Amino acid sequence: MGHSRCAILLFDGARFDVWTGLLSAGRLPNISRYILSSGSFLKGYSTLPTTTGPAHVPFLYGVFAGKAGVPGIRWFDKSRAGGRLFTRAVMRSYVGTGCFAMGQDIGDCYVPLYDYFKRPANIFGHLDANRSVRLRTNRLQKTLYYVRAHRTNEWDLVDAAAAKEAGKRLRRGDDFVFSLFPGIDELTHLHDPTHDTVLRQYERLDAMVGELARSLPAEELSQILFFIVSDHGLTATHTHVPLVALAEATGHTPIFFPRIRRRHYDLAILESGNALASVYFMQPVGNRPAFYREIVSADRNRRFLDTLLDHAGIDFLAYRIDHSVLGVSGRDGDLMLDFGEPPFVNLSVQGSNPLEFDVDGGKMSVPESLERTRHTNYPDSVMQLLQLFSSHRTGDVVVFPKEGYDLRARYEWPEHKSSHGSLAKAHMEVPVCTNLKVSASTCRTVDVFPTVLADTGRAIRGNVDGQVLL
Repeated sequence: MGHSRCAILLFDGARFDVWTGLLSAGRLPNISRYILSSGSFLKGYSTLPTTTGPAHVPFLYGVFAGKAGVPGIRWFDKSRAGGRLFTRAVMRSYVGTGCFAMGQDIGDCYVPLYDYFKRPANIFGHLDANRSVRLRTNRLQKTLYYVRAHRTNEWDLVDAAAAKEAGKRLRRGDDFVFSLFPGIDELTHLHDPTHDTVLRQYERLDAMVGELARSLPAEELSQILFFIVSDHGLTATHTHVPLVALAEATGHTPIFFPRIRRRHYDLAILESGNALASVYFMQPVGNRPAFYREIVSADRNRRFLDTLLDHAGIDFLAYRIDHSVLGVSGRDGDLMLDFGEPPFVNLSVQGSNPLEFDVDGGKMSVPESLERTRHTNYPDSVMQLLQLFSSHRTGDVVVFPKEGYDLRARYEWPEHKSSHGSLAKAHMEVPVCTNLKVSASTCRTVDVFPTVLADTGRAIRGNVDGQVLL
């Protein structure tokens, strides 16, 4: 057994390449000194959708977001849409105070990391559901800070409050602390990933790590397993694709946030991070996820999908072909992924593979597919599409824009200058820093959960997607 306590500090929106550049330039000296000097720096791979909230699920539950039933910051459940539409069971948004429902939506299938410890604390995190212990959380404080910051853009003050509370909890002896720092993500949305304002926030967070470490006695500090991680990166956005307007132009009547009160609708469009959107077709199948052949049997649906594939800002579409087969279509080719022979996937391509990886042999192991895909622009694409579509709450078609584009042209405040949510390399790759010495140089973010339990001498309860890094 290694450490007796654990702290996970999640720097929301920190990009791996930006982090690496700052480390190399000596601009993160406290993380280098207190975490990496005795530990490890890994390239992590996140979960679809690469958005705040769902991308926290791997750290706190050890499973991918889709598998946990949270396939977006907004989702729609067709199986429940026949009755009253606007209940939480049918349509969900985790934006604002709705974020606190995420743990409830995951349910009791998976055990949160809090339940493995005696004195856990959640600071500003979306996921604060627990079962068997008293969890110290601060929902009211988070709500007040976030409302103020959305009006003033003073996200550095939110991060400072999170750091202050994390330090207090660790000094009081809490044995597990999860703390969310939203500043990098929110400021990048306002600017771009390498804007001076954003880079200064990386440096402020590094300074906070130093203050926290120095506030603890050396012996106590040595007992704490630290993970400093990110949930996703972002890319600069120059064009907003009007996804809703494109649907309306092909004859559809969509519902979407915030316009969810239409009585008669035939489509639901739910964006996540603005660079991924789930689209739910109510015709011809309105009570369950539809297969592609069913969707395109309606002329209006086919026109809409053709319009998307012809659009300069759309990269590719993903969809269900049947219960074990997924399809991916781009402008220049189609990929079919047949998962009917686990743990393998059988592959076939017409034209160019939209996901860019080599399909020689037509078959690969799904758990090992990260190695085949990590050098493409869409790392871990096979595993991520499989886990995303494992949820019945995922759209019939998932839309992925090209880098530089996002999918929400209206009702966006503040306007996003950077976006996230997709399989893009810069969204998927995240820094994972720990004071634990491991041999690996890469990991999935789901690997943090079992590694924490292994190092602190706790047995995993139930099935998880991650692998121990020790």
